[in-house]
Amino acid sequence: MNKLRQCFFCAACTASFFFCIPSFADGLSAAQAQVQRETIVSDAKKYIGSPYADGAIGPDSFDCSGFIYFIARESIQVQLPRTAKAIYSYVKVIPDNKLEPGDLVFFRTTAAGSISHVGLYIGKRQFIHAASDGPNNGVIASSLDEAYWKSHYAGAGKFLESGERSSESDDSGETAAPAADTSFSGGKSPADGVQNTVSFLDSLECNFSLSADWALFTTNQFVPNYRGLNTQADVTVTNWPLHPGAGVMLRWNYGVHSMQIPLVFTLSFTDFMRVYAGPVITIGSCALPATDTGISPSFFPGVAGVSFSLPSFSTGKVKVRIIQDICYTVFNDTDGSALPFVESVTAGLVFSTGIRVTFPLSVFTN
Repeated sequence: MNKLRQCFFCAACTASFFFCIPSFADGLSAAQAQVQRETIVSDAKKYIGSPYADGAIGPDSFDCSGFIYFIARESIQVQLPRTAKAIYSYVKVIPDNKLEPGDLVFFRTTAAGSISHVGLYIGKRQFIHAASDGPNNGVIASSLDEAYWKSHYAGAGKFLESGERSSESDDSGETAAPAADTSFSGGKSPADGVQNTVSFLDSLECNFSLSADWALFTTNQFVPNYRGLNTQADVTVTNWPLHPGAGVMLRWNYGVHSMQIPLVFTLSFTDFMRVYAGPVITIGSCALPATDTGISPSFFPGVAGVSFSLPSFSTGKVKVRIIQDICYTVFNDTDGSALPFVESVTAGLVFSTGIRVTFPLSVFTN
């Protein structure tokens, strides 16, 4: 039993470390790239009319970068950074006469002069974006020729391979907009095709949660029972595959009468589900719930769980979610041997219900 537990936890933690390494898509043919580009443009058009909400990433509402982040991930399974500034750092800057449908266009709309808005270019000098104000807001289509967007245009970038049509000059007869300036491309012209360095800090997302722990049974009876309080703080990398992260939990485990500090590694498969695993530091003696029978906490393997969340409520860049975790913590007999199955499940299987607050680390740096 102990060997099976160790294999499970080793596999979970190894996967966490493995997916912390960014991956890059294999090169596509021009025909395959063209299909990708047509797919993302077609899917983006389906969301025209969706409302704008600061900090939202869909599927019901979006902010500007949240729309691009969502549509790239959901339509063609490409993971982009979360903010407009970070996306600009991620893409390959291109000259305007190389724009293709499926490329991104960027704007400077704030007094600070930094990249603050992004849209998806769909051809014919048009782009789809989530606008926050003006006569039309929400997800809309706009023209690069409109006075406001023309005066705030910053440049274009690509994150997909070029399609069968390498530029749109045949369609429009002219290039898209004023050339981008060079303040974000290391002093080189966008025509040099510079692949900018990803701003790592812009890709980090902070999470804080507070939950109440409970279980469905004790060793003697099937009855819901209170198991303690649980807080967690972690940081997630949003522009790497599966959103890997790491954090620490502080858990008053009332069920076994001890304080526990799990050190967890996380993987987020979607905005609504993630898994975690890691070792556990335990302070104090432990006993089976509702008994005086002593048990021994395990450092490693320690804890593993899966977390589900409802759609978020957004306030600015801060998202608040209701979460439900299913968590298993390893305990052994006092002699180090495995507990009987029923006692092991009674001591270790816990449900956590609470809230999680999420916000980008960039709120402190921008």
